[in-house]
Amino acid sequence: MSEELKKLVLDAKNICLIPSKNEPESLSSCLALFYTLRELGKNVNLISEKIPERLSFLIPSLDFLSSPKNFVISIPRSSTDISQIYYEKTDESLKIHLTTNKGSIRKEDISFYFQEAKPDLVITFGISDFKKYLENSLDSFAYLLGSPIINIDNNPSNLNFGQINIVENKSLSEIVLDKIKIFEGVNIDKNIANCLLAGLVLYYENFKNTTSPSVYQLASDLISKGANNQLVIDNLQKTTEKEMMFLSTLFLNIKNEGSLAYSIINSNEFSDISEQESLSLVQKLKTMGIQNNLLVLWESRNSDPITNGFFYSKNKANLNKVADEFNVNSKNEWVFIQDKAIDFHSTKERVLKLIL
Repeated sequence: MSEELKKLVLDAKNICLIPSKNEPESLSSCLALFYTLRELGKNVNLISEKIPERLSFLIPSLDFLSSPKNFVISIPRSSTDISQIYYEKTDESLKIHLTTNKGSIRKEDISFYFQEAKPDLVITFGISDFKKYLENSLDSFAYLLGSPIINIDNNPSNLNFGQINIVENKSLSEIVLDKIKIFEGVNIDKNIANCLLAGLVLYYENFKNTTSPSVYQLASDLISKGANNQLVIDNLQKTTEKEMMFLSTLFLNIKNEGSLAYSIINSNEFSDISEQESLSLVQKLKTMGIQNNLLVLWESRNSDPITNGFFYSKNKANLNKVADEFNVNSKNEWVFIQDKAIDFHSTKERVLKLIL
């Protein structure tokens, strides 16, 4: 596999990297490979809908972050014959004028889409189902379909959609570092080292959920190669303005029922809170010394509305019950919940029944 991967990467000129918006360390490990591929002389674009504020210190120039730029308006020749096109551009608007020789233009005949050059290679990070992940963005990113894919993930439910599938039970940073090593002459500089160290800190929750000597040794090796441990920790642990508002709203709405403390946040301001941001919020809550079972719920409107939330508990049995109920993996004292039902009460009752 290493030789096939190496050939795919070295033969490609234009490479797209796509981190998962849900996987906490996918962006940092993606950026580590971004810097590596730039060092190899590749034209690399990183496609990410949203950059978490606390990871902004790892981000290169925004010129390298891609979004579709070539917008196409298409009108079939069978509907009308257009003889002239011109446009008017002002500070307020752009008007496109079409002169027709015959036929007529109907609104339903006009289609709109983005058109970009197909990349030679796509590399995904922490994405289990590629088509499902892009299904709400196909008008923008359909040009990615059909390109060879290197699929990097640590989720055992991955659908193995890539030409090369690297699915291993360890952090994405460790997987990426293993693959970086196959390219002779690549120097792991401070940018790459910072990204990999940030990924380890995120995945192992500042090394609180690992006792592996190899993980500690890897962190030490990255620091020796230029990773700034204090810079990484300070940025990953800082509280953003959005987090402060969320926590304030959480505590204003907190209620108790039996052995469960719960908070329902019914505000559009927080509908885009992701699993990655939830991890940061849970870490902040841990520092406050909360001992109870805590359930926090809010509505997500990123695609089809669903109930998002997290359950925090020091009781491992309760944690595992909730993880099984919502078919997710438990993490270090918390689980991220997604419930297709937009009914906060029913989601809360499902959790409450499990921990009584």
